[in-house]
Amino acid sequence: MPSLMRLRRHPDFAGFFDLVHPFFWPVLFWQLIRASKYIATLGCREALVDVNGWGFVTIAFLGDRDPSPSAYRPPVPTRAHWSDPVWSSSLPAVFSTDDAQLICPRTCGGSGRAPSALTKGASALTPHADTS
Repeated sequence: MPSLMRLRRHPDFAGFFDLVHPFFWPVLFWQLIRASKYIATLGCREALVDVNGWGFVTIAFLGDRDPSPSAYRPPVPTRAHWSDPVWSSSLPAVFSTDDAQLICPRTCGGSGRAPSALTKGASALTPHADTS
């Protein structure tokens, strides 16, 4: 039984043979081969097995199955690339960043305060009389 001794010296299975009496090593060998074929047919990556003193192997937990190579699809981008013309603006070039007061006349912004707090104090806009 050269394959039994080779399996006995293998670092993954040596612990199983330490748990079993040498008289039952053929049973353990047969059970390990049978369990490994069963796990391979299921296509699982890992399995948790339990070995008792007489060499019987019980599969306690099966890990995830190997993913199918045909199942991989690269992620589809949900937005266009930044260089795409879809992100261009239709705002005329006449308006520059210096003329932003024409569009957004607030004197204070971005402070994180509530809009009601922005209308009080030095940051409030000056009131104009309605002459219409």
